[in-house]
Amino acid sequence: MSRGNSLGAAPTPAVVLGGSTNALSVARSLWLAHVPVDLLADGRGESVARHSRACRRYMTPADGDGDAVADQWMTWLANESDPAVLLPCSDEGVEFIARRRGALEAAGHLPIEGDDAASLSMLDKASSYELARKAEIPAPQTVTMTDVAQLAEVDFTFPCGIKPLHSHLFAQHFSTAAKGVTVATREHARRILKPILEAGFAMLLTEVIPGADDRYRSYYTYIDAHGQPLLNFTKRKLRQYPTHFGLGSYHLTEWNAETAELGVRFAQAAGLRGIVNVEFKRDPRDGRLKLIECNPRFTEVNEQVRAAGIDLARVAYNMRLGLPLPPVDSFTDHLGMWFPVDDLRALREYRRKGELTMTSWAKSLGHRQAPVMFSWRDPKPSLLMWRGRLRGVARRLGRRLSKSDDRPSDTGRDAYDAGR
Repeated sequence: MSRGNSLGAAPTPAVVLGGSTNALSVARSLWLAHVPVDLLADGRGESVARHSRACRRYMTPADGDGDAVADQWMTWLANESDPAVLLPCSDEGVEFIARRRGALEAAGHLPIEGDDAASLSMLDKASSYELARKAEIPAPQTVTMTDVAQLAEVDFTFPCGIKPLHSHLFAQHFSTAAKGVTVATREHARRILKPILEAGFAMLLTEVIPGADDRYRSYYTYIDAHGQPLLNFTKRKLRQYPTHFGLGSYHLTEWNAETAELGVRFAQAAGLRGIVNVEFKRDPRDGRLKLIECNPRFTEVNEQVRAAGIDLARVAYNMRLGLPLPPVDSFTDHLGMWFPVDDLRALREYRRKGELTMTSWAKSLGHRQAPVMFSWRDPKPSLLMWRGRLRGVARRLGRRLSKSDDRPSDTGRDAYDAGR
């Protein structure tokens, strides 16, 4: 009989590794199934899931790099946790499981199903693109940069994109807003790359796939031990912020057979197992979908996938314990997920570039929306998040007013205000 599946037995706990809104979604999903959930933060700021009723315990590591955080996770799991199913909601979580699966299983834990070598290769963007090309799956051209002197010799077309080779390692030392930028010239690239390369972080020059941001398509699945997909889910990214090289600000579920077929081909060619998300962008020059990235973990929009009818957290948890799966054979089309603050910022950029009108933007929001994080059963995380944002707005407004008070007065304006 599988652990936690005997009559009257308490469910096996789950431990979520890193993440924020995705960790909240995973925790709530399992909490609703009466599974105790603990969260180990990844050291990059407080997770919104900390304040959720679904989060039984929350561990914040002391400041440190990835290895130090992983050691603290290991110590906590060895000393503070009963045997649990381990679910990654960050790249740090993926790497932790891939590199320490043997030790974790020896301690009685049950890491999510996965091929560890394949998972690690997905954390290396150059490796991901090379795997795609070998499988005859279109991918952008890239060059790996480890020394700024390479720029003088590299044969590459500008403008191009700059991305970290390992995003999670980069994000431990640099702003996540700098994870993807476009550079117009070789000198522009040199200015940006010089401090990063000197700090020891490899970067990629990458071909920019042209076209609007609504050309992005994503595929989600769970690949079983035999390399077969247990489910098929696709969505479309309509907008992102920063525009053209940022995170999605508005997503829409939308079945696309071509995206699913290409996603399965890539996952199988890479040897992936367990949770898989593959993102593509359609290139208007040849009409083909081209690989952008692959994440062997739960992503930021996990709640949209769940709200549409496919509960990836329950799938991964039940598969690891040998329990029956929740329904996975269909999902709701045209269900949106809207990140209003980022999308309003994106709207401003799109309008300035002449790529979107206010009318088109407003019409796109007419679909039914999945909540990013609000839940009537568990309102605290979203209420605290909005309180924090409003305080931030008030602080910025206060600074602007303070600067305004320090400026020389405008006599004509003062006279006008006095006479109102």
